[in-house]
Parts: sequence; structure tokens; C-alpha cells
Amino acid sequence: MANRVDALIRLGHDVRVVPVHDHRMAPLRYASLLSGVVRAGLTGPPSPAKSGTDTVVEAHIAHPTGAFAWPLAVRLRAPLVLFAHGSDVLRLPERSRIDRELCQAVFARSGLVIANSRYLAGEVERRFGLPGERIAIVSPGIRYAEFAAARDRSARRTQELLFVANLIPRKGLDVLIAALAQLARDGAHVPALRVVGDGPERWPLHRQAAAAGVRVDFAGALPQEAVAEEMARAEVLVVPSREEALGLAPLEGMAAGCVPVVSDLGGLAESVEDGVTGFACQPEDPGSLASALVRALAAVRDPQRRRALVAAGDRTARGHDVDAAAAATIDRYTELLAARSGRSSRADRLGGTEVST
Repeated sequence: MANRVDALIRLGHDVRVVPVHDHRMAPLRYASLLSGVVRAGLTGPPSPAKSGTDTVVEAHIAHPTGAFAWPLAVRLRAPLVLFAHGSDVLRLPERSRIDRELCQAVFARSGLVIANSRYLAGEVERRFGLPGERIAIVSPGIRYAEFAAARDRSARRTQELLFVANLIPRKGLDVLIAALAQLARDGAHVPALRVVGDGPERWPLHRQAAAAGVRVDFAGALPQEAVAEEMARAEVLVVPSREEALGLAPLEGMAAGCVPVVSDLGGLAESVEDGVTGFACQPEDPGSLASALVRALAAVRDPQRRRALVAAGDRTARGHDVDAAAAATIDRYTELLAARSGRSSRADRLGGTEVST
């Protein structure tokens, strides 16, 4: 979300962020969010807005953040915009009947839902019954210039395979390790793998790699600037997710000049076209992933094919630049505010409150 805030400020808009503080216990996290929402409600809309019609309340991670942002939007007389990222639509509403009912109520009262892919927009429409005109498809955006600059600085590719994600089950690193083990059993070349990220699955994945005899360098979590440099040194970025509403990693990787191999599902299937911008495999299928890795590594060793893949990937990544994405949401906000107030003029400057977990 920080990238989006910076982009909105660069575009000349006023932004107030209501964050959640990082506590291990969920009740304390949400208590901190509630406290921030109350303070924002008491102090009113951010300057220089003249009234609630010039303010938009954004809720990032639509559920459960939307339930906190909804009364704030009412208090500020502002439209509520829900940013659907993935799990807030696909999994969290199914935890309980209360979650489902609360989620349904908040989505029904939103002025607009921003989905990060066509796939997720379809799920919002199907699950919550929202009409298509109340759903906009806008990428969260990547810092394209930063990743492209890292690509331009990189003298050569020194890492064959790279994985960048939190180490949690749905990111599928275990599937990638199993695919590399299968390549070894088949007598094929087994490239070294570098893993950037951390999470609860780190030590089980360590043990899996050691048992399989697969070379894995676990680098831990790194700041975004270092991630850009890692991608600029990699030939192939692997994204073997079990679920992904969009997936920013392959877009960042394409901006940095590496070739992505991804699971053929969700938003990944929208940004990575097999054989054009990268390579695709069946989800949770080590054999299919191993085959895709062989194809990708053969392609990057052919200078002409690699140039074509990188050029096509760069065009895709450029379309997800965070400044362009922020501008696209402002266009939708102008329409939303005009419809609420009866105005037809463009709002050149907006005040906004972002509520985020």
C-alpha cells in the first residue's frame, strides 16, 4: 500500500493512512485499527476537502478492513471503496457465517470495488452479487521504473532460478522443490534455486530440500530495493502458487528482465502468456512445473527467444506501473463523486482516507 500512497501524493492528492499495528494477537491488531478509525472520524476529512463529497475512504483488504472503514465513510459522508486483493474474497468470508454475512453487508454498501484482476472481479460479482458497473479492474501497481532500472544496471544474469514470496503453503515452494527433485531423478540439469522471503514454512521447506538433495539458498526477507536487484540477476522467476488473484512478483520480475514460470490460474494466467511473456504449468503438479522449467531454461539460453520474451514481458509490466494504476482509480473516483453530487466537472484534487490491514 505504501507504493500507492506515494503515487497518489505524487499525483497531487491528499492522503491520510489509518494503519493497523503489528501485534501477534488478532484482537490487539484490530483494536489498533479501530482506534485509528475513531481518531480519523473525529478529526474529519483531510484538508483541503471542503466537504464529504470530496473525500473517498479506501479499505485495503476488503474483509475485514471494510467493516472498520464503513462507519468512517458514513461519518465523513464519503463513498466507501473496497480494494479486493484475493484472500479477502476467496477465503476469509468463508471462515464462518458471521464473516459471510458481514462481508455481504459491507460489499453491498460500498460505492465501488477495485479488483486487481478480471478473475477476482468475476469472483466478487459471483459471490456477492454486485453488478459489473460497481466493480473496476485496476492493478495495485508496481514500481516499474525501479525494477527496470535494476535490469539496466545488471551486467549479467548470475542466478538461474529465483523464488520471491512469503513462505506459506499457498505460495507453492514445496511444489517447486518437488519439481527440482524430479528433474534430478530424470537425470536432467537441476539449477540452483535462490529463495527470497520468510514465513512459518521456512524450516519444513529446509528439511524438504535437504531430504531431496536439492540446492536451495534461503536468503530470508529482503527490502524491495534488494528484491529488484535479485530479480535483475535472475534468469527465471518461479511463481508456483496454489492461489493467486493477481500476483505482483511475475510483473516485477518481467520489469527486471527475468522470465517467469507460473501456475496457470487466477490472475497469473492473465499476466503471463505461455511462450510469449513466460511459461505456465498446472498448479500443484511437480511434473508439469519441471517441464515448464526445462522449456524456460532452454528459452533463456537462446538469445533471440530470450529477447522476445523479455520485450513482451516488459510491455506487460509497464502497463502495471503504480502511477498509472493510481491515476486510473482517480478517474473512477471522479465518476463516483460526480454521480453522488450531481457534478460533472473533474475533481483535480481529492482528499482520501486509506484504511488498511
